[in-house]
Amino acid sequence: MRRLVSVSLVVALSFALASGCGSTADGPGGNDALVFHFVGWSGDAITQADSVNASSADVDVVENCCLAMGGMDLTLEHFTQTVINATFHNAEGLDITLSGYTIHFDDPRSQVGDVSLPLSAVIPGGRCRNESTRQCSTAADCRPGTVTFCDFTDTTVGSILLFDFSLKEHIPLEIYGRGQPLTITFSGRDSLNRSFNATARYTPTFANYCNCATGETCVSCPG
Repeated sequence: MRRLVSVSLVVALSFALASGCGSTADGPGGNDALVFHFVGWSGDAITQADSVNASSADVDVVENCCLAMGGMDLTLEHFTQTVINATFHNAEGLDITLSGYTIHFDDPRSQVGDVSLPLSAVIPGGRCRNESTRQCSTAADCRPGTVTFCDFTDTTVGSILLFDFSLKEHIPLEIYGRGQPLTITFSGRDSLNRSFNATARYTPTFANYCNCATGETCVSCPG
């Protein structure tokens, strides 16, 4: 179990980055979820200080020093940015190219404004079975006169940045230890320049966690 560290630091800053969210008005039928949607989160194959899973994360926001039992020398604890994997589904024939995403803190008491970040990834659409380059949204789009299928696969985008060092620095002390619900909106376009949004939910808990090795104690770093 990760250890929480007692802190006396008072943070009274408001952090607001540029907000941005792709329009859904020009998505086919006005209902993006029928074409492009978020499937789920995972922390598979990610090595970092913070613990992330399919629904929540423990996010360390204070970089401490580590003191070995009986020792005098200090070393820095393992302290990293927070990344996560996200899986998407594209139910149209055309590929959708992601361009960015916006992280919104649902609780206004967090004092954290919307954070917009770039993202470059392609979410492939349907492909005719045994014709891997032929795009399709239904089997009718595939080669006529044969028994065929239009196959769709989920696509995972790895190591998406959730919280960088700057954001961690500006998390208010008042929300330490409480789960913070987030709404994260991913935006992209297909080759016809139609826009799509996919919305995801996530709940991190920000706190001063100790990531020192076993037998070491977390202490405040000098200066």
